[in-house]
Amino acid sequence: MGPVTFNINNQTKYDLKVQASNGAQAGAVAGAGTSLGFTPDDTNITCAMRWYQDGICILQGSVAWSAGGSGADDGWSTSNLICMNGQANGVGFSGCNEGWVELQPYNLMANGGEVSVTYTNA
Repeated sequence: MGPVTFNINNQTKYDLKVQASNGAQAGAVAGAGTSLGFTPDDTNITCAMRWYQDGICILQGSVAWSAGGSGADDGWSTSNLICMNGQANGVGFSGCNEGWVELQPYNLMANGGEVSVTYTNA
């Protein structure tokens, strides 16, 4: 698998912390962005996306990719808090309280590339 750049734009009113399955971390306060870079050795990545209000985690979603599948989850809650809109190697995705969104083709990220996502208030 090739290298991957993950760009995150947090346009919510909540602070965001990102924890990748390889140990990489990033954060974006409300209204800010951040990015993470992954090497070809990072072949199966899941990024936990956790939103905080006053230091308390109020919602968790995820973004994940590998050579054999990719997708994203804006996080589900009884009160719809966050929506997402993004792309992985040019394939668009969006979600607003519906859970996991599977991206096609299954091998979309096999050669690496770019994943970008913007989160907004619902």
